Amino acid sequence: MKKHSIIHFYEKPFKEIKLITRKLFQVSILVSFFLYFNSCDSKPDLLERALSEAGKNKIELEKVLLHYKDDPLKLQAAQFLIENMPGHYSYAEKDSIFLYYNEIDSLYEVTKDFSRERKIHLYDSISSKYDTISFKKVPDVQVVSAKYLIDNIDRSFDLWQQGSWAKHVNFEDFCEYILPYKVVDGQALDNWKEYSIEECKGDIDSLYYCSTYKNLAYKACEEVNSVLKKKMQPVISVTNSNIAIRRVNTSMKIVKGICDDYSFIATAVMRAKGIPVSMDYTPQWPDKNLGHSWNVLLDNNKKNIIFLGCDNKPGSPHKVDQKMAKVFRKTFAINKELYDVLQNEKKMPPLLNDWCIKDVTQEYTNTYDVEVEMKHNKKHKFAYLAVFDNKKWTPVYWGKIKGNKAKFERMGANIVYLPVCYENNKVVPLSHPFLLTYSGEKIDIIPNEKEKQPLNLYRKYFYPQQSYNFYKRTIGAKIQVATHADFRDSITLFTIQKPEINTGKIVFDNKKYQYWRYLSPDKANCNIAELYFFEKDSTKAIYGNIIGTDGSYQNNGRVKERAFDKNPLTCFDSPPIAHTWVGMDFGRPVEIEKILYVPRSDGNSIIFENEYELMYWKNGEWVSLGRKTAHSEYLKYKECPGNALFLLHNLTEGAEERIFTYENGEQVWW
Repeated sequence: MKKHSIIHFYEKPFKEIKLITRKLFQVSILVSFFLYFNSCDSKPDLLERALSEAGKNKIELEKVLLHYKDDPLKLQAAQFLIENMPGHYSYAEKDSIFLYYNEIDSLYEVTKDFSRERKIHLYDSISSKYDTISFKKVPDVQVVSAKYLIDNIDRSFDLWQQGSWAKHVNFEDFCEYILPYKVVDGQALDNWKEYSIEECKGDIDSLYYCSTYKNLAYKACEEVNSVLKKKMQPVISVTNSNIAIRRVNTSMKIVKGICDDYSFIATAVMRAKGIPVSMDYTPQWPDKNLGHSWNVLLDNNKKNIIFLGCDNKPGSPHKVDQKMAKVFRKTFAINKELYDVLQNEKKMPPLLNDWCIKDVTQEYTNTYDVEVEMKHNKKHKFAYLAVFDNKKWTPVYWGKIKGNKAKFERMGANIVYLPVCYENNKVVPLSHPFLLTYSGEKIDIIPNEKEKQPLNLYRKYFYPQQSYNFYKRTIGAKIQVATHADFRDSITLFTIQKPEINTGKIVFDNKKYQYWRYLSPDKANCNIAELYFFEKDSTKAIYGNIIGTDGSYQNNGRVKERAFDKNPLTCFDSPPIAHTWVGMDFGRPVEIEKILYVPRSDGNSIIFENEYELMYWKNGEWVSLGRKTAHSEYLKYKECPGNALFLLHNLTEGAEERIFTYENGEQVWW
């Protein structure tokens, strides 16, 4: 007798495995599909597409749907996961990437008592081994097993319906905040929800005994994140590997990472406990390099509360001073609009090449819709708005082109944008850059060649917040002269009264001495990056023997010689004692006409003897206004177009630079 092929499948709630013929199985699948499509708001086209793309794995996904044929809500959850699977991927070489993870695990066990520096060194040595490996990606829909998906769905429903921290969550939010079988793409498909449920839980179980706290997601999130912070001791630093660690239990052993790493860890650990948490991010800051990611908690009032994973408390102020062009929330569901863009454009800018995101910019900042006329018709169906990332224009959002116009929705304000298209993996300008003001006004930035203006430039990059405290350390500093090397007869020629955010200049008249010094205010540790002394009518700095306080703060090597090494990124950081100073013994009395001083800083002020080039944006490209070598604390360009967007390069050294306009005699940074 000819044997029939058989299929193993589960029936709720995990009754004994039945044996059926393939023909009966196929009939059952059709019946279950009919029941499902008539029991809820379904989108059979999406499900059919997913099953079609599953290939040989289709039978595994059909097992899941059949398993929940008598449970409409779980069936709907299963359909949600399957129909959105084509937007997610895993690594095909599971065994190979697990070798990387296993090495990190083994390192963690043997370095518990090592210093952080030694741990980082060993961690980097392992990561660098995998830096050049390009692991093949495979769609989840082709690899996720029925058992894995069923286990995840059942566990997720238990966390939602039987747990303490998601009783306020409706089904739609459950599908995004708790149900997904992974947090990010590339994540290992292991039993992370099972082994993470007890990880870093702290005292959340005791909250049950307080009527106010027993179902309060905020308190649970606060407690877990506090324990995560103690365990992880997060250090923000880029690793040497191109492959991020995305196995949850391994990721918790990293000794450093970027914001994405800690957001991932927090999301996984929270969701494993039924705490509704997700990840938000801005793909690119509109006024500086890079982007940023963080977490949000869906609290009991159905508000998304911001927090930094493995760091601060939910609701703590976070980047409140930062402009944001766009903010997205990572979702499991495919963004149908973005998918449509990809179908039409075939290639998308790298930062937008993710189908599974949701625009939540309005939760963070005031936004406006803006319509742009395309000056250069490239026959695209979609255009993008780009912001400047210090080196190039980077698209952050899309808009559909109708006729010769494109509309972009919910854009952050007080930001300069450039309309572009994406061709051959390159950004191509479609119109003029424009400023979207706080009031929603669109102001085109078009250079006026007929109205020339002079520019006095003091910096190539905006004045950074992190340097502010260093600049303040110059307040009260004195420039002194003497005829004796110990300065027992010192004379104060100048006292700095206010912080100088650029290179400072001090001018003297008929002062001729052998010994000159910068005397630091107490508790300022000198913190001077560069000192330049100029004789009368000279544009060339003179040098003698370096004198001053010996040593450095905690022996960090930042000794007095650093104030004369012509490197603005180094500084003299003196020992924490009173009356520290640094200066010059010129060997003879010299008449100094001026001193240029550079406080400890970012090195982005105009640096003496460095070569610069000023550019302005014209007709879709940067055009040079000439090169100049700095002989003072600022650069002067005489014939520059009005209403232009500028960029200043330091051709000698340095990397940071920023677009700016020139208004009322000042650089205005964007």
